[in-house]
Amino acid sequence: MKTYVSDAVAFLYYMIDKLPPSSNEAFKEAETGEAVIYLPTIAAAELFYLFDAKRWFDKQAEMQRRMEGSPNLRCYPFDRETLLQSKKSRAKDIHDKIIIATTRVLKAEALLTKDEEIRKLGEVKTTW
Repeated sequence: MKTYVSDAVAFLYYMIDKLPPSSNEAFKEAETGEAVIYLPTIAAAELFYLFDAKRWFDKQAEMQRRMEGSPNLRCYPFDRETLLQSKKSRAKDIHDKIIIATTRVLKAEALLTKDEEIRKLGEVKTTW
């Protein structure tokens, strides 16, 4: 089974049905049971923060329903292995370091991200 990691923006775009074709295909694979998409807890926290700040409580509830309703959409914890991997990244932002590290730890097919800085680093395969 394929494994992907999603950053906060990709997951939000999934929720509002605005993903470009490549990332959308990965989410379709998860919906049909052909793949698992992991959302690092730091990305989930970013989304919860956004939803609270914008008062998008319906989106927060929707995200929880989607995560709980699908065995192929999973949160991935910030564990010791991820912490150690994050030190190896050249990313400037700690959130990006953790997301890249999660992708490495899971040996994911790709990181689903729109983030140009992450994509330019070339540390992990990315898809948008």
